[in-house]
Amino acid sequence: MFGNEIELLQETYYSIKHNQRRSFLSGFGIAWGILLLAILLGVGSGFQAGIMGLFQSFAQKSLYVYAGTTSQKYESFKEGRRITFSEDFIKTLRLKYTEIDAISPEISTSIPVRNNARDGVFRVTGINADYMHIRILEVGDSGRILTKADIQQTRPVAIVGENVKSILFGEKEALEKYINISGMLYKIVGILKNDNIFSASEINSIYIPVSCFLRNVASDNQFTSFSLYLKQNANASKFENNLRNYMAHYFRFKVKDEQAVYIANLEKQTSTFESFFNWLQGFIWFIGVCFLTSGMVGVSNIMYTVVKERTNEIGIRLAVGATPHSIIRLILLESVLITVISGIVGLIIGKSILLFIDWLLSMHENILMHKTELNMQTALAALSILVLSGIIAGLFPAIKASSIEPADAIRYENRG
Repeated sequence: MFGNEIELLQETYYSIKHNQRRSFLSGFGIAWGILLLAILLGVGSGFQAGIMGLFQSFAQKSLYVYAGTTSQKYESFKEGRRITFSEDFIKTLRLKYTEIDAISPEISTSIPVRNNARDGVFRVTGINADYMHIRILEVGDSGRILTKADIQQTRPVAIVGENVKSILFGEKEALEKYINISGMLYKIVGILKNDNIFSASEINSIYIPVSCFLRNVASDNQFTSFSLYLKQNANASKFENNLRNYMAHYFRFKVKDEQAVYIANLEKQTSTFESFFNWLQGFIWFIGVCFLTSGMVGVSNIMYTVVKERTNEIGIRLAVGATPHSIIRLILLESVLITVISGIVGLIIGKSILLFIDWLLSMHENILMHKTELNMQTALAALSILVLSGIIAGLFPAIKASSIEPADAIRYENRG
């Protein structure tokens, strides 16, 4: 039994070896298709990991609320009314909703900031201690984040971005030094890390206690945005609806008036991105399978040529006792071997290209793509598709070969 199998493999090997150009042309389409599929899937996975990794800079169950201007009439109120928040409203939300784990105002303005002879215009934001956990802002090892005591005692302390530190202090140490904001000196207690694209956007930011901001920087105690973080067992979508309904009642605007208040639900946005990447991965598989199908058609055409070229040989085999089943096996095996070998070559080249892309990515920071990834399951799925395509590509030529009449095949003159 094993002798017959070995003999069959040897015959297939010699057939492929003696027709190298034909075999190469038939396998090129398959190799090209699997190579492109591997690259697209690997780059797609790296891009997905990069985008989803950005959301790690935010608490997953966080919501960001932005006040706007009403666009619809409500009872006796006309449209065009500006909505603003206050600290009392924030405290009311904290008491009303037990789902809230952290909540913070977010009041920003761009103003000049000085340090002796150096100065610059930076975005100064007033926050409370909860905000550092909502945005997951991190500082260098030798610094610290803002605390509840800083807010409660209105301590003039600040956390600054790297660019603020560079402009105001150059190469000198900035921690424990002072900067002048609106005529008041603030002690720098932390310098923000710059290790992803979102933290990179904070290089020109300065964070101070909201109590200091309202007392020394703001012209009034009203603001237009706040953020909050929900407990892990809370339903973010349900809470978003409840919050909108409550604010519509509190500020007297229509619930469907989205211009009055905009709520960014990070969990919902993350889910949207995940759905998009699932669709994208499916689309990549579709494109890859289309390439493989075109290669499979090429293999099938080549195998029809093989059957035509070997008509005399097939006729002699049938005449001396070979069964139609053995002829089918012979043709199918050649088709599958060409397909699988071409596919493995395509996978190896594709993986090599992905490794080269990884090397290029390692030379850059804060890029929207992590290391490319082509996992084992993907490789096995691709090889399974290759085996199936090889069987399909060789099936009809094999059936045609097995149905040749021995006498006609022996008389057949191959003019190709």
